[in-house]
Amino acid sequence: MRAFIGIGLQTEIIEKIYEFQSMLREYTIEGRWTNKENFHITLKFLGEIQPEFVPQIEEAVKKATKGIKPFYLCFSEVGFFKGNKNIRVLWLGTEESELLNVLHANIEDELYKIGFPKEEKKFTSHITIARDIKLKIGIEEANKLFSQIEKKDIPVKEISLYESTVIEGKRKYIPVFTVPLK
Repeated sequence: MRAFIGIGLQTEIIEKIYEFQSMLREYTIEGRWTNKENFHITLKFLGEIQPEFVPQIEEAVKKATKGIKPFYLCFSEVGFFKGNKNIRVLWLGTEESELLNVLHANIEDELYKIGFPKEEKKFTSHITIARDIKLKIGIEEANKLFSQIEKKDIPVKEISLYESTVIEGKRKYIPVFTVPLK
């Protein structure tokens, strides 16, 4: 199964992101929009894993979260990862968070111990809202639109392993297990 470790978002946060995504659609030439049910923050992409490996991953995530209490993230800006001729990934970023960085590093360390390679790129906390997109406006203008949305802080209370699968032609992220922060 294809899997990743991530932070799920509350309905109120999802609706605010969807509100912005809907505004931005008017300024889009082409692209694929993330379904609002799939908004999340990825902490670690695992790729293809065997289902029987899930208990080891769960134990590693429990170790990684030990001593980390629930915390909040704040939205920062609209950003992107470049593609060849377009924006490969359009995202909403979060402000730098020491607790999130510690959590991410712990997850990297614990999963490395059970055989997952460490990510070489710097961790960028973000929520993907579109892929392979061409906009009629620049990122500065997109950020001006984003500034019009009332933003709520993002509570981080738990970490989940998600299975990424396709059901009836749509990508779905299904929680396999969830570890609460305490």
